[in-house]
Amino acid sequence: MSSLTIPSQALSGFADGASYDQHRPSFPAESVNNLLDKVGIAGVEGARVLDLAAGTGKFTELLAKREEGYEVLAVEPHEGMRRVLEEKRLENVLVEDGLSTSIPLGDESVDAVIAAQLTWKG
Repeated sequence: MSSLTIPSQALSGFADGASYDQHRPSFPAESVNNLLDKVGIAGVEGARVLDLAAGTGKFTELLAKREEGYEVLAVEPHEGMRRVLEEKRLENVLVEDGLSTSIPLGDESVDAVIAAQLTWKG
């Protein structure tokens, strides 16, 4: 995938994926459980999940650890962020290059699509 499709601010802003991963907080367990319930995969063994714009895998890690044994495709366009995620070698997780406009999957091939973003008030 060409890095020209990613805005230059994102390319430079996320250049240090390892530092981003180290300092970015994870997602609260209650929020994760609520989200998975709302998308209909909480308790569904082996559900196929697309983690879109996965970054360094903060949410991907939580999906990979679930007792349901999800099969996760983590799609991330930023090479530096994706590299950090790949280095985690998460079980049942395939990491791919891709954009929301160019997802490397066929139609209706997953049970849920999630683009997780943590926001907080300071």
